[in-house]
Amino acid sequence: MTLSYAQIEHLFHQYRDELTRRLLTMVQSRETAADLVQETYLRLLGLADRQVVEQPRALLHRIATNLAIDHARREKNRLHDSGDAEATLNVASPVPSQERQLQAKQRFHRFLQSTEVLPPRTREAFLLYRVYGYTYREIARRMGISESAVEKLLMRALDQFCRSVETQDSSD
Repeated sequence: MTLSYAQIEHLFHQYRDELTRRLLTMVQSRETAADLVQETYLRLLGLADRQVVEQPRALLHRIATNLAIDHARREKNRLHDSGDAEATLNVASPVPSQERQLQAKQRFHRFLQSTEVLPPRTREAFLLYRVYGYTYREIARRMGISESAVEKLLMRALDQFCRSVETQDSSD
């Protein structure tokens, strides 16, 4: 069966805590685990109405595990690369090409457009988390809501972004 957005949302809420516990044991960081759970949801949304899914729970766990493994590899490479003094001498120019600059401006413009359509509280939570790097706890304290409510706002924002990207992709 293919999964609809509503089914994916239901699955995500049904298994979110289970996935968070699993990822927490793998990455040893609540913040990283929360990020990876959200990324799992985004990946699953990318499969919506496109791919037949026989065992959705198993798929969620496989996606989450793969993301945790990728995270661990990046961390290992980051630590390894930071200790390689000779390699740092051969770094390419940090100035992006004109094409990359244009692409970045276009992506940023689409990002701004997408945030403007979010409800005010959802936009505030999203920007505090993704742009300013606040933790769930800090956002909850600042907005006077629970951490669970912060998570729900962020999930709504991600869902809105996915739909926005899907709309843009279909119009391109």
